[in-house]
Amino acid sequence: MRFIYMSRFIKLLISSVLILFTFSTSLSAVEKKLYNEQRTFARALVEKIEHVEENEDNPYDVMVRIHLKILDGVKKGEKSIVEFKGDDNMPKGMFYMEGDTVFVGISKLEQSKEIDYISIYDVENTKGIVILGVLLLISIIAVGRLRGVLSMASLVSTIFLLFYLLVPLTLKGKSPIPMAVGISLFAIVVTIPIILGFQKKTLAAIIGASSGVLIATLLALGSGWILRLTGIVTNEMMTVFYASSIDIDLKGLALSGIIISALGAIMDVCISIASATEEIFRVHPEISFKEAFKSVVTVSSDMLGATMNTLLFAYVGTSLPLVLLIALKLEPGLPFAMVLNYNPVLSELVQSAIGCIGMFLSMPATALICIELHMRSRKNGKTA
Repeated sequence: MRFIYMSRFIKLLISSVLILFTFSTSLSAVEKKLYNEQRTFARALVEKIEHVEENEDNPYDVMVRIHLKILDGVKKGEKSIVEFKGDDNMPKGMFYMEGDTVFVGISKLEQSKEIDYISIYDVENTKGIVILGVLLLISIIAVGRLRGVLSMASLVSTIFLLFYLLVPLTLKGKSPIPMAVGISLFAIVVTIPIILGFQKKTLAAIIGASSGVLIATLLALGSGWILRLTGIVTNEMMTVFYASSIDIDLKGLALSGIIISALGAIMDVCISIASATEEIFRVHPEISFKEAFKSVVTVSSDMLGATMNTLLFAYVGTSLPLVLLIALKLEPGLPFAMVLNYNPVLSELVQSAIGCIGMFLSMPATALICIELHMRSRKNGKTA
């Protein structure tokens, strides 16, 4: 009976999400007229940097000339000079240095093959990325062995769906929310069996994590209706909106980011709860439903505190500049509500709150499903 109620609850949850998808507003794909310049990309070597002071009264007002040598592409071997004029007050180590290899964009006039101008982008760090990737792969193979490799394969497949399904369709004006939910559910169904194998706890973890994602989706859609668009859309999303050739669904993009960011924590706790429940029934095979659920709740409470600390430190570590920015904005007389409504702060608060709620509610759902599966298995064994 309990399992029937749980199945009905999950069906109701899925139906609610589908209804909200149906009635959620999305922008139509209206094409925008953009200027498309002819630009090719290449690598270049910074051979020399010159600083020419143009104002003796202001030592920061300088002309910076960067001498470049193109390393690849159709202009390979050619040399060029890029000039920057203005304040030279960048932090030490942030500007280009002689000997750096940088990525450049070579722009051309529409009716000419001559170089119009060269834009310098980021310093090439490909070697460092490759070294870190190799170390990561070695660590996964050494510790996780075959399952570690399979987990990496599932991660790659999820990333593939993000870049070759979510991104292209979003750039065509489609709502990214259904795709974000579908990709999240795909990641759950593929990743959890790889980690746990095909057992009762695997099914419980999949259903529990899926319910957590659907709950997070409902909360994200609800927050999209409650909050003004300016509160959850970041500056990066606005940049994408203006750079795209069509009107992107900004609200859908923001809410999709919230849903995907909640996925990792939800999967983590659901796998842990399912494994803990499995271990309880292995040690005490005759335990009652009530006692089993009480034991799992005790484990969940301890896990909740540890997970909260993990999320807190991860948030502070990645958002340290934002924390400093909050401290700078706390001037005397400044209302604290004004700080909370500051766009970067509000978007992070909404994202963290929705992810935590989805994670918390998925824990009892996973426990109930896993306990019910074990109780059914025990009942069938006695009947046989």
